Amino acid sequence: MGHGHRHMSVKDFPKEKPATRTYSVMPARAIQDGEIKPTTLRVLGAICIHTNAHGIAWPSLLTLARHIHVRPETVSRHVQKLIKAGYVRKLERKAYPMHIKRKSRGITNRYQVLFKGHDPLPTKEQFEAPRPRIVDTPVESDAQVQTQGMTDQPGKDKRSGGLGDGNKNAEVLASAFTKAVESITGQPRVASHSLETARSLAANGVTAAQVTDSTRALCRDCLKSGRSSPKVLAQVARWAGLG
Repeated sequence: MGHGHRHMSVKDFPKEKPATRTYSVMPARAIQDGEIKPTTLRVLGAICIHTNAHGIAWPSLLTLARHIHVRPETVSRHVQKLIKAGYVRKLERKAYPMHIKRKSRGITNRYQVLFKGHDPLPTKEQFEAPRPRIVDTPVESDAQVQTQGMTDQPGKDKRSGGLGDGNKNAEVLASAFTKAVESITGQPRVASHSLETARSLAANGVTAAQVTDSTRALCRDCLKSGRSSPKVLAQVARWAGLG
């Protein structure tokens, strides 16, 4: 990090904190660790905001500092504590992957969040997996979609709306799609957006394993070619010839 941030005060920070995604994942063992201090835990959480599906992140110290409203040098100290405690691995600094949009000229640190503590070094594919995009509005939960399907359509069989009991097979396929996308790209998807396709595939005997394998294969192909990952299950079905 450049010397320009060395004497920066939190008073110099913008009033608004950086925009973030709706949720992130952090090591559960850190929550149970009585030795980890609150600020150190918050720094870990700030790093986790920026990770892709494989725990790789490259936020600047200034960005992390803005999230929790402390000085960059304070973040640096706590990052070292996380490294020593086995929650973070500092990776070799390299140029950004081609699909990552840089916000500064410098090359920032790269981190790997260690969920188990003895996680192997990431592969090139894992490092280049994109981070989930910032979501401005909350993503609907499956429970919310189910409730809406039951209450917004008077006179209709409750089991046929949303993700009700009458659509268990479709629910499983839609869920398999969303989980497969997130496992490869780290990007969240909404199961309800793929429910109609899931019903059709379920009726044709397509299994969750087929959806999972096809979705992962398409996501990997998209990453290699620089294309956007599938937004809905219908894209996977067309690409893989399912159903």
